[in-house]
Amino acid sequence: MDQAVKDFWEATRAILSETPTGAELSPNEALSGREYETRNVTFLSYGGQRLRAFYTTPRDVPPSGRFPAMLAVPGYGGGKDIPLHVVMHGFAVLTLFPRAQGESIPEWDLPHGTKLTYNVTDRDSYYYRGAYMDCVRGVDFLSDREEVDENRIGMWSRSQGGGFTLATAALDHRLAAAVAEEPFMCNYPLAIDIDTSPYHELRNYVLEHPEQRQGMLETLHYFDTMTLADTIECPTLVNIGMADTTCPYDTIMPVFDRIRSHKSLLVYPELTHSPCTDFNVHAMNWLKRYLGT
Repeated sequence: MDQAVKDFWEATRAILSETPTGAELSPNEALSGREYETRNVTFLSYGGQRLRAFYTTPRDVPPSGRFPAMLAVPGYGGGKDIPLHVVMHGFAVLTLFPRAQGESIPEWDLPHGTKLTYNVTDRDSYYYRGAYMDCVRGVDFLSDREEVDENRIGMWSRSQGGGFTLATAALDHRLAAAVAEEPFMCNYPLAIDIDTSPYHELRNYVLEHPEQRQGMLETLHYFDTMTLADTIECPTLVNIGMADTTCPYDTIMPVFDRIRSHKSLLVYPELTHSPCTDFNVHAMNWLKRYLGT
């Protein structure tokens, strides 16, 4: 991470710290079960933006009295089911919806453009500045919970969520383990010309505004996981599907190469941009190995 990017994110984290989390929880019986309890959560994030989330914990408290925890965030579509399979392994899970996504849309939605293109020539107001901080605020929430072991917090999500995972691991070293599944938001100098959804939103924007291409790349440099990856400190697991045209190999591999911490990569020759049962097993084992249960 170059000094300009480092300074930018340190200043952004400082702005976030000025806003108290202000978390409020309420029961959600519809999303609770015999072995786990789910609560609705709202809290404040970067710029005072209010977010929504689901917080799910096993009903059986571990002997230590504190759970390992995991942060989960959505793909680019914005929806996300609670990863109950992780809860059933003894983890507290915060399923967080960053601004303008999923459950948080009623709090605020994009007034124009898309997440990838919203203010894409202005790093200070680009969509992902706030969205990355929303993930950091999710780590704040988990760290503040008495029933969570703050030294055993991880993150596992797919696609956009995988990009969020890499960015959060780079910007917040409280994460003790990361699983970035088929990560998005990688290698923008290449991705900006990809014609498959959703990277094609950048490509189409450039076609409509060719004079803004360089300004876009200058902004995206600050948010590219390839720029951020060399500051990741936690054990990080990544996968790639060689038949994935949404998050292709050539976008992800340079990012993985820049990670300096303990890391592992699983490559699936026939995997498209889709969940993978085999990878799910490896991912769960990764979290259990580095976070414990």
